[in-house]
Formats: sequence, C-alpha cells, structure tokens
Amino acid sequence: MKTLILLALSCLLGGGMSYAQTTLYVAPGGSASNPGTNINAPTTFANALATIPAGGTIYLRGGTYSFSASVIIAATNNGTSSANKNVTAYGSEVPVLDFSGQAVADANRGVVLDGDYWHFTGITITGAGDNGMLLAGNNNIIEKCIFSKNHDSGLQLSRYVTSNTTISSWPSNNLILNCEAFDNQDPDNEDADGFAAKLTCGTGNVFRGCISHNNIDDGWDLYAKTETGPIGPVTLENCVSYGNGTLSSGSTSGNGDKNGFKLGGSGIAVNHIIRRCVAFNNGHHGITDNNNPGAMEVSNNTSYNNAESNFNFRDGSTATYRNNLSFNAGSSDKSIGTEAGSSNVWWKNNVSTNSGSLVVSSADFISTTPSVGKNSDGSPNLGNFLALASGSDLINTGVTAPGITYTGSAPDIGARESGSTSNPGTYTLSLTASPAAGGTVTANPNASSYTAGTVVTLTATPASGYTFSGWSGAASGTSTTTTVTVNSNLSVTASFTANNGGGGGNTLRIDDAASATGGYCSADGSRQNSYSGADGGYYINLSNATAKGVNYSITVPSAGTYSFVWRYANGGSNVSTTARLLVNGSTAVSSVSFPKTSAWTAWTTTAAVTATLAAGTYTVRIETTSSTEFAIIDWLEVTGNSPSAGACNAGALSAAAYKGEDTYTVVSEAARVYPNPVVNTSTISFYNKQETRVAVRLFDASGALVNTVTNQRYPAGQHQLTVDCSRLVKAVYFIRVEREGKSETLRIIKE
Repeated sequence: MKTLILLALSCLLGGGMSYAQTTLYVAPGGSASNPGTNINAPTTFANALATIPAGGTIYLRGGTYSFSASVIIAATNNGTSSANKNVTAYGSEVPVLDFSGQAVADANRGVVLDGDYWHFTGITITGAGDNGMLLAGNNNIIEKCIFSKNHDSGLQLSRYVTSNTTISSWPSNNLILNCEAFDNQDPDNEDADGFAAKLTCGTGNVFRGCISHNNIDDGWDLYAKTETGPIGPVTLENCVSYGNGTLSSGSTSGNGDKNGFKLGGSGIAVNHIIRRCVAFNNGHHGITDNNNPGAMEVSNNTSYNNAESNFNFRDGSTATYRNNLSFNAGSSDKSIGTEAGSSNVWWKNNVSTNSGSLVVSSADFISTTPSVGKNSDGSPNLGNFLALASGSDLINTGVTAPGITYTGSAPDIGARESGSTSNPGTYTLSLTASPAAGGTVTANPNASSYTAGTVVTLTATPASGYTFSGWSGAASGTSTTTTVTVNSNLSVTASFTANNGGGGGNTLRIDDAASATGGYCSADGSRQNSYSGADGGYYINLSNATAKGVNYSITVPSAGTYSFVWRYANGGSNVSTTARLLVNGSTAVSSVSFPKTSAWTAWTTTAAVTATLAAGTYTVRIETTSSTEFAIIDWLEVTGNSPSAGACNAGALSAAAYKGEDTYTVVSEAARVYPNPVVNTSTISFYNKQETRVAVRLFDASGALVNTVTNQRYPAGQHQLTVDCSRLVKAVYFIRVEREGKSETLRIIKE
C-alpha cells in the first residue's frame, strides 16, 4: 500500500520546528533542509505546505515536480477567513505537479485538499492515478490551474474522509475560477470528467470562467446517487465545455457519457444554476439534466452542434429557462419545465423553434467557426465565435433573469451579450489610425428598411489620441456616442485628424518630435525634416550600418500581449527592408518588415508585430540588421492594456542626450536604478558601448544572493530591465551590474 505524504500542522514535524516567515520558495530541486525563506535556497513542496502560516504564500518556481504518492493537505491545516494560505506560481513561471509515478488506482489522487481557506493559483496538475485534485475542504479558491491527463476527473469536489456522511460535512463554499481541464481519461473510458462536483459535495460551490474540453467522459458531472442522497446546489457561470468524449489526440470510446454539462443523476432533485455557459461539439448532449427533476435555473446559455440534443431536460424536469439559444443539434432538444415568456430558442425536428417569432440561423452569428482561447486572467475568450451579429433579432429580446447583467434595453438571447441597443440601434464605427492626419471612413448602418432622414445612434470607438468630426457634434476619446441623421445613401462619413503624440487608452503613440518624457529616448542617427509629410515635421534617419536603432521607453500596467506599429518611408533603391525589435536588449521579434515605398515622401505603416510583456517599464528598440541604408522612422504606436510613455531621464539614464537638430552624444554610461526607494518594481538602466555579456544580480545586506536578474549578451545601446521587488521584505539591498570585466554596485531601498 502506498505511503501518503501527510501535510498537517508544523508541530507534526517534531522538535517544535516552526517558521514565522510569510513567504516560502519551492523549486523542483529544493531541499527539505532549507526553510525556503530565500529564493536561492528553496525548500520542498511538502515542507512548505507543513510550515506556511495563515496569510503566508508559497511560491512554486517553474519546472516539473515529480511525485509517486499523493500530496495531502490535512483537514487540520487551515488558513482563516481573513488570511488564506496561498500556493502560487512564481511570476510567469509554470510549475507542473507530475504524479505519473503513481499507479493507476482509485486512492491515488494527485493533490488532496482537505483543509480550509487555501488559494491555489497558476498550478498544473497532471498524471495522477485518480483525480488530479480532490477538493474536500471548505472556502478554498482554485484559480488559473490546469488539470490534464489524470486517470479520473481533473478536479473533483467530494469528501475525503468517508465518515463525513452529512451534507454539512461535505466540501462547501469553494470557488473554481478560470481553470482548465482536458485529456483526463480513466482506464474504463467512462468516468474521467474535466470537472466534477458529485456524490458527496456540499453547498455554495461555484465554477466561474472555467474551460473543460476533450475529456473522455463529461465536461462537468454533478451526479448524485441514491446511497448518499442529494448534493448541494452548484453554480456554473461563464464556463465553456466542448469536444468531450474525444481526446485531443482524436481517440475516443463508446463508454463515456460525453456530455458538455451533466447536471445530476438518479432522479434526485438538486436546484443547480447554470448561467452564460457555452457547450459545443460534445459527443452526446450539450447541457442535460441527467434525470435531475430539480428546479434548476437555466439562463442565457448557448449550445451548438452537439452530437445529440443541445438541451436535454426530460419528463419530470421543473427547471426554469430564460434566454437560452440552441442551434444545429444532432437530435431534438427536450425542454420540459417552465419557459419565461418567449425568450428561448430551441432546436427541434432539425429546425429552429420558439414560442414566439424568434428563430436562429447562421446569419445571426458573426462566426460559427470554433475558437477558444484565454484572456490574461485565464477566463475563456471565444473571439467572434457564437457572438451575435449586428442586426440580429436575438439582441435585446430576452427577459430579465437572476444573476444576468446586460447592456441595452434587455438581455440578448444566448450566452454572449452583444452590448447593442434596440433599433434604432447602436452601430460601431471603426476608424483606422492611419493616415496620421486627414482621411475619411464611411460606415453603413446596414439597415435597408431605413429611409433618408432617419435618426440613428452611432458609437465611435476610435484609437485614442485622435479627434473625429463629420457629424453633428465631435466624437473623441475611446468611446463616444453621437446622434446623426442618415443621408440618402444610408451611410455616414467621419473625418479624423491626429493629435500630436497620441497616448492614453489602449494605444500610445510615441513621436520622434516628443520630449524625453514622451517615451522617445534616443536614436543612432539624425533627426531631420527634409521630407514632407512626417507627423510633427520630423523623422529619424538612422546611420547606414548594422545595429543602429531608435530607443523608446514604455510602461505597461499589467501582463499581456502588446502590438507595435511604426510609420515610415523607405523609398531608396538599395535599402534594407527588415529590422528587429528588441525589448530590454533581448530580441522580441527577429524580423520586422519595412517594405519599400514609392518615394521617401510616401509614408505608410508596418504590419503590427507583438510581444508579451509583464507589468513594468521597458526599453523598446527598433534596430537595423544589415549595413545598408534603411527606412526613415516617423513614429511608433503601441497598443495593448493602457500603455504609457516611460521616463527616459536623458540627463542621467539614457544612452544619449539631444544636442541640437541632428547630433547626439553619450553623456553617461553608468548604470542607474529607479525609482529608489522602491515599493513594487524598479528599473535598472545601463548603456553598452559595444555588444557584451551583462550580469545583473540582487544581494541582501548580508551579501547573500537573492536573485539573478539577467546574465546574457546585450547589443550596443541603451537597455532597461525591470526588477520585481514586491516580494522583498523592507530592507536595504544591493544590485551589482557586471560587464566588460568591470562591475558597478547600486544601493536600493525596499519600502
């Protein structure tokens, strides 16, 4: 019989061993002899779980942690209502708890969480002999975690201790937030769901923003059985279930139930809630009661293209349906229960049907091509998939429902709220950010029934930093609504001009004419005005050599993908048409295309390139890759989550300071750190005269190494590195910058 890793209170370790630290570091190669208080001397996962106090955080470094036995967090190992115990992926690293060393057996779960008030974030659990995680405690949060290739359900909410025989002793008030489960498969090919809250599950449990796909059985299983009786009502919100019954590899089995959302069993009534969920391409039903006669709340769900029914609620069901949308099922929907008004659109006898006049066709959707991604918080991002098209009569025709928020005059039908208002409607007028000054965009409200003179409302969503006109009243900013009178051809035309410098909202423009505080820092070349049409009158003409570039500084408030576009002209006969994008000295995009234009006065923009950035301040550099002549650069636009101009501080921190129209001279090669003192993040700035290896290391006051920030080669030019100081205790630290056989030591204070 296998030996379990018992993780209880620290007193169980004997000898009165106890740590008062609130931050512990764990790594795959960590040692149990280390307390884990230093990031460079990590401890083991077992030791950290046993010693972390309420309110403390265990940071798991990236890599694979191999286990051959279950990791058990005992019922005596608890946080408190005001101080969770936290297990969190360190930074953007990916820790994987791999239990593939276990035998495949019912008792061989991966992580058993029987304690209360824990918060797991960003952890992957795979290969367990049974459940990836058995969640048996109360008041826990499982966030942005992944459960994959386990030999039973990825995450299951059920009791751990069999003597807990009453619903009040079963796991309750747990939140599963923005998690993913896929490719879970048991040996019999009939029991492994993505997520399960079944058999012995208490009250108040919520799944929100989760994705379950390609599991051998169901996406979600809320099964109750006669021997143990009813489970507590479970709430499912904004979740997606697809492809269940077939693994990602394409293999499948005839044994699994293959439903998207299975909401019960054994004829036991439980009043589950399912809202704004999407089920598609599952091997059996999309959403099914599974013989649960309870008064379930079924609101604003979309079910599409499932092999059997999209909705399957049979005789005895007392569910209430509001604003549900079904399209293109393999067999007829069954919708026994109570319908609120004429707000549900079903698929029966291979046609769309409704108790009123609503029907659905592919024209009601922007796209019926499946697309499932994730937002930065781990929640589902379906793009345009199953989003309602402008003009659909399913918009604003629903009824109000508990827990359903909406824009417009009433909820839309289905899971995906369009944000539109009823006709005369709101239409989005898309306006491009190029050309930089002057230009028109024509939008047609696509309402053929309108006549000339009809008044409609248009919502303009322009790139920030631009002013729009051409209708009654000006539109500007990122979201402005204005009323216009449609002309004889049922269209409206808006003209727009650029405000120099741009900035704000989701798009930041950095112009070569901007000041140092506007994000433009320096360039390996001259600032000129000999070619007409440049925004602000000036552009950058780089020196005709390799590794020459323009330096910008940007600050991003949160992690995400940011796109970069340059305005340029490239009219020479023998010019290079590619460059590379460097972020903090590292190549982010190896080839950025600057195709030739017809003349040096023919300005255009590059195609957007992207880079994924964490929160912080960055040096962004567009740099030549050959020694030939290159494009002249007008401005850079950065689009993402509210980027802003970073501070170059040209007098001390940047590689060069501006000295007139066309000359730059190096004023400081010394490394600098700012802000100092620091609260969360600080930036190290340094300048290389030539390409060289740079090592930046952080030490505490005793001289112990805390972290190596970087140790790699950097090209000539200005560079900035962001240092995460948020987890440091308040103290004095030292940063050592080593390059070209020399070192500089900078003192920094953490407040």
